[in-house]
Amino acid sequence: MPFLGSRDVDHSSFQYVILDLSKSGIGFAIPKWVVNREGLRTGDTINFNLPVFVQGSFYKQGDLLWTRWDRDMEAQVCGASLVRAKAPLYPIYISLDADAVSVSLEDFTVREDALVHRVLKDTAFLKKGVEIYVSHLVPFFARIAKYPPEKYPQLRGFLFSDIRERVREHFKKLEDLYRTINAENPAPADIAKYIDLEELRTTIDSEISVDVFMAVFSDENIMPYLKAIKDLEQKLFYNYNIIVLLYLHSLE
Repeated sequence: MPFLGSRDVDHSSFQYVILDLSKSGIGFAIPKWVVNREGLRTGDTINFNLPVFVQGSFYKQGDLLWTRWDRDMEAQVCGASLVRAKAPLYPIYISLDADAVSVSLEDFTVREDALVHRVLKDTAFLKKGVEIYVSHLVPFFARIAKYPPEKYPQLRGFLFSDIRERVREHFKKLEDLYRTINAENPAPADIAKYIDLEELRTTIDSEISVDVFMAVFSDENIMPYLKAIKDLEQKLFYNYNIIVLLYLHSLE
């Protein structure tokens, strides 16, 4: 099952499948069949948004060492180093044990079903945070962005309103999913009956393109505010991958 990664420089998201994992690095592919693709280049810093535990250290980011197109797999195949990170937020991670990849729960006092509740609740709050930021962008851009004042109402209508409505819709879906899981309290083995991963990915993924905003406004002053949104989205991608791990674990 594909995870959600992102390119650090512009926060562009993409789906990837892990091919191999070792203390020396990670091999992954971006298949032609995934919906969310991004062309990566050697030297790109990649956020895997996935807690990996190798020999006493955690990792979730890496630098792309090589990339090529694999005709048989119909995928961009890549190899990256691993960059050390702090301990994960949730007690679940991928660990390497005798060169085998496995999903490990760090703290067995946390029941898996309770962990699903917690991650979904946090995810809904994060998307709500994106909605709040987007709402604040409208008056902010009207004040500081270098855009013709007479054209701003039209821009507000087709750009900001559309983005805000999509963020609100996605927040509502996440909130509804959390409430359903919380009310019905499914057993860990039944998580797959409640969560459609592709629908969840669409709901969690970004509604905001940095390239579009920079093309429209051509003003570097907006970058700190877009970065604040992208930081929240990074946490959303991480939460999505945690849910994928829990989903996979429920199938065992």
